Amino acid sequence: MWRLSWRKFLLAGVLGAISGVLALTPLGLIPVPNLSTYATTMHIPAIIGGIMGGPVVGALVGCILAFFTMHLFMGNLVACFLPRIAIGVVAYLLWVTMKRSELGIVIGSLGGTFTNTVGVLGLMVLMKYFTWEQVLPIFLLNGILELIIAAIIVLPIVRVLRKVVKVD
Repeated sequence: MWRLSWRKFLLAGVLGAISGVLALTPLGLIPVPNLSTYATTMHIPAIIGGIMGGPVVGALVGCILAFFTMHLFMGNLVACFLPRIAIGVVAYLLWVTMKRSELGIVIGSLGGTFTNTVGVLGLMVLMKYFTWEQVLPIFLLNGILELIIAAIIVLPIVRVLRKVVKVD
């Protein structure tokens, strides 16, 4: 679980690279009509990393994602890094709590997504970068859309990866 084998390190690198591509191109952004203008899918590799490789892999992928998205956070590195590192850890813990089932994968994807959305927006409000009035529409539109997308996308990806990737 907490050990980082070379396979897990490689998995973290590949998923981190995917996060980087999603963060630096329009591939990780879905246009929505609100203040943020985009909902994200950039957090999905961190969820997959947590479920496939454990909490350390999930945290590493989240950290890589945070590095690639620092420019979006107006210097607020706490709101950038803390929720992103927690995405894969939360996904892993929920998946394990659900007895490593397929339902657990879906629950883990929802929990990781919720951690990202609530963590980023909540910290941005607590640190006075935005108000609750500004982030509520973002949370309602983006958050719900991101939850739906993660619930649909993560399960089939993990199913396929389990067949072709042996992590330990």
